[in-house]
Amino acid sequence: MATTPPVNPGNEADSGTPGEQRPDSGIGNPADSGTGDPGTDGGSEPPPLDGGVTGGTDRTVVTYAGGGGNERFKTALVLSDGTVLVAGGATSLDWVPAGVPRTQLSAAGIQSASAGNIGFILHLSADLRSLLRVVHFPQGTVRDIKRLRTTNVPGQPTGDLYLSGTRDVTDVQQDGYFLARLDHDFVTAPPSATRWTYDVKCPPRQAANYTGESAFKNLQPWDVGSDGKVVFARGAEFDFRWAAIERLTADGTEDLVPEWTAHWTAAGAEFNGLAANYTGTEPLVRSALVMKASRKGSLRSTTQADFDVLLPDGNGRTDRKGRFPDDYYFTGPCTATSCTASGRGYTGYKISDKPTQRVGSIAIDRRNNHVYFGYSTQSVLPDGNPDFEPAVVAMEPGGRLKWWSRLYHEQLEHQGSLVKTSSPDQYVDHVAIDYATNRLVVLARAHGNNVINFWSGNKVAASPGATSFHHQFTGTHGNIHISWLGKLAQADGTLAAASWVAEYSDDATLGTPYAEPIHDGWGSHNTGWPNLNTTRVSALEVDARGLVYLTAEGRRTITTSNAYMKMYKPAQGRSAWNHFVRVFEPDLKALRYSSLLRGPWEPTVDGGGENVVLEGVFPVQGGVLATGWHKLDGSNLPLSAPLPVTEVPAWGSSTPVGESAVLAHLRF
Repeated sequence: MATTPPVNPGNEADSGTPGEQRPDSGIGNPADSGTGDPGTDGGSEPPPLDGGVTGGTDRTVVTYAGGGGNERFKTALVLSDGTVLVAGGATSLDWVPAGVPRTQLSAAGIQSASAGNIGFILHLSADLRSLLRVVHFPQGTVRDIKRLRTTNVPGQPTGDLYLSGTRDVTDVQQDGYFLARLDHDFVTAPPSATRWTYDVKCPPRQAANYTGESAFKNLQPWDVGSDGKVVFARGAEFDFRWAAIERLTADGTEDLVPEWTAHWTAAGAEFNGLAANYTGTEPLVRSALVMKASRKGSLRSTTQADFDVLLPDGNGRTDRKGRFPDDYYFTGPCTATSCTASGRGYTGYKISDKPTQRVGSIAIDRRNNHVYFGYSTQSVLPDGNPDFEPAVVAMEPGGRLKWWSRLYHEQLEHQGSLVKTSSPDQYVDHVAIDYATNRLVVLARAHGNNVINFWSGNKVAASPGATSFHHQFTGTHGNIHISWLGKLAQADGTLAAASWVAEYSDDATLGTPYAEPIHDGWGSHNTGWPNLNTTRVSALEVDARGLVYLTAEGRRTITTSNAYMKMYKPAQGRSAWNHFVRVFEPDLKALRYSSLLRGPWEPTVDGGGENVVLEGVFPVQGGVLATGWHKLDGSNLPLSAPLPVTEVPAWGSSTPVGESAVLAHLRF
């Protein structure tokens, strides 16, 4: 195990990575205030605090896998019998040991031709020593398998198994990802087929000179409830055409959601309004929540009374206007006769000329099938500058709105004046259910630093005097993307706790060390005013105890005393860009674990670069699983020095061969 800082080069300028929009500068020191009662968390009884975390081994395991077939591990899932699924993509499965059973699934219902690629699932023993089975799609069909979900509440026997993966097609208008339900769950029997598949269309943006893929294709925002119904998002973000959240039944057919306000008949005729008010002769067969703020069926009030209502903002203020989150950008409601209501909203925002919205993540509480999602809107500030605004939404299974949160005060007294805009770009990247405390965990991101940003962890109205691991945005760097973690009551959206996930820049001057030994003498984010650097979170999970697990990318990353691989402190040498695994305590006041996973580097010179990408994380008993891959250099060789490995299983490899997959079981 690496217990001292790594010893081989890193080569990154200490600056932010490019953002979705403009740089935004300024020093933020928000004087957030607010008082209020915490509210109730509601919901049914959570699982036992020691339940829902199975699998694992008494050993730390860090291994490569593959043999030059461009292997990538995208995600992992622990089944109720303790065995582990790891999914991803490769161009060959020749590295799988002879004798391991293989099952090929039909891709007949999936429109995709991804040259040479194989989407696969590995079934591993609980201790990761044995590769029990491989299930995969035919080569040349789907690019990968990216997400795995089951219908059970954590801690209960594994339910039906659902998955998604990346499609590649020549006609980009048909591009996107696919959803599928398998016929078996690996616990009662190995899968042999898909029960159904469904192609989710996510064409790229129409914006001039745009050459990338839709964010919906890459993020694949969806989840499945205990009833087997799948809520998913599709479309092109920040664009002119279409984006929506829709639902499939347990048998994979398009579903009617009665309290959404956009519905269609089988012939394609549209009805706007509650399904109960429909009087047509052809039955309604499907619904959508339109993620396009200027259109009927979107997240806007349909009456003047709802548009004008003042409601609690979730953190001590009661001056947030509008029943629905997209009322923010308009002068009136979206009625049957007039929907756009052009002009600026009550704080001066309006939508941009690209009205489709970016859905970052969807989560379903499998105890009651309530749906939670986070999204972002491209907007225009009162001074004409572009901006992005976030929102988190909670809905009942029938589509009725429970609550929504902006994640910051829309109006705030600051230095004697009322501030009504939050100029940093802000996005919601992940949401997850905390079954232990009936809270929604939200992972958001800010591009830029200014007066109103996400709520500070020491300004939580429901917990006066509380603090968090990292309670405020600091430093002078503006052109950076840093992340924010919050817990909101599922019943009403009241903020319960918050912490930034924002690693130091290489030039940061650190303050007084954290008092807790687990933080290994690192300077506290909450003392001084240290510079931060870009920190993006790639995966988020919560266990049945309320611990929050994530993988992310940062620069001078705080690592804990029990880390598998530690970061150099400033006096020890230069930092390097890295991907890391982190576990927060349930109250977000401290870390339980934080470790780098990358090749070593030389701290006295620049050179090399981050070479391990982490994209998946999953809790296991006594630790955490992380999945990813080792990057290639310009000559298609493994980039820089290998990741330190340990307890490599027989099916694994101690060194990368080309772009090799990475699996880590880290104990804490």
